[in-house]
Amino acid sequence: MKKIKNLFHSFIIVGAILTGTVVLNACGDDDDLNPNPNPDPDPDPIEDAREGFFLSVNNEDGDTEYIMLVDNIESGQLAISENIKELESSGYTWIFDTDPSSAIGLIYNQGDPGVGLGFGINADGTLNDMGSFQITSRFTSYGFFGNYALTSVGGQTLDLTHADGTPRTDGVTFNLIDLNNKLALSDKTIPTLGITGRIEEQATFSGVVDMGDGTFLTGLVVSQAIDESATGGSSSGTVNYPDSVWVARLNADLEVVAVYGDDRISYSSARFRSQYYSQIGKTDDGTIYIFSGAYDSNTTHKPGGLKLNSSLNGFDSDYVYYFGEDYRFKRVWYISDHYFLVEFYNEPGIVTSTLNPSTKYGVVDMKAKTFNWISGLPNVDQILDTGLPMGYDGKMYFPISMEGEFPAIYIINPATATATKGLSISGSSHIRAVGCLVE
Repeated sequence: MKKIKNLFHSFIIVGAILTGTVVLNACGDDDDLNPNPNPDPDPDPIEDAREGFFLSVNNEDGDTEYIMLVDNIESGQLAISENIKELESSGYTWIFDTDPSSAIGLIYNQGDPGVGLGFGINADGTLNDMGSFQITSRFTSYGFFGNYALTSVGGQTLDLTHADGTPRTDGVTFNLIDLNNKLALSDKTIPTLGITGRIEEQATFSGVVDMGDGTFLTGLVVSQAIDESATGGSSSGTVNYPDSVWVARLNADLEVVAVYGDDRISYSSARFRSQYYSQIGKTDDGTIYIFSGAYDSNTTHKPGGLKLNSSLNGFDSDYVYYFGEDYRFKRVWYISDHYFLVEFYNEPGIVTSTLNPSTKYGVVDMKAKTFNWISGLPNVDQILDTGLPMGYDGKMYFPISMEGEFPAIYIINPATATATKGLSISGSSHIRAVGCLVE
């Protein structure tokens, strides 16, 4: 996730219970007291940006999803009745961008079309409904590139055949949602057979990392061709080389302009059901880390990460860092500096199922090559669910649902690898996501 600067550092809390609001105050830093009681007027005053924290929450039964906008997630408690909008469906995957500032909700309906939503924030601090769109293909990966939200899915049948006449299933279908044009949607399918030079292998893409130069990076899960008649909507076939990692760089026309490979870690992705979780991270200074949680049970590599050269001509041959002891990991989120939050599987050793529990968390500093387990979070066996976290003002804000308590946002300090409890939502079973919207 992209880091969003904190435009305010102090909050006003009235009483022990925080109350919600639909219209948010300006969130600039408090001004120092001016010693001049009659200062000259600013000849060119600049109005403070409006900012609000966007929360998606479920009711106690988990069958209804609501949106909330709040101005404080550091402490207190809100009731789910403070929501400002009930959504027609439940189960959205939320992703957040900064330019334009937006929250995009994607809903996965297995083989059926999924309806997506988009929201921003108005100058007066109210919610801006950007519109909706429909994704007719499945999606297994997602992210932002330029002014688009992107989704992709691999294993798509093409109007092409192999030499033996069987249909080719190496297509990757992209959906491009235009954030500057009322979420207008377009799509394009590209072939991937032989993308790494291995003629009979195809790829599924995992993640989208905008390079800011008209290109983006995505991890490759390279496999043999899938069986078109197979059930379950599989996007990948058998991975024949689990001890290799591959990353592709694509341009705005979705053309592959470069492919990078290395044999020091396994492929850069993990799985949950049909979803492929991105394990590529870009820091504020532009450093690109390629992680691998060693998801494939056949890999001989430990979990860890590599670094791309700043010239983007390949991997840094002098850099590799293995961490997490014997625990493999599923998801990686950027916090700040070179810190990342890492979600591990609860048991060490081989990952045997996409549904294995993963509620064990640590912080890795990829520059200093240090790793620490996080203290202050609920025990791994108490965590029922988690939501999409947000890197903000040097910390990570992480929604967690646990037994016997209302879901809450935990604030993780990466430098100390400690967590404290922030805002909780009463009457809710789950906080699905937290993000920041800035007008």
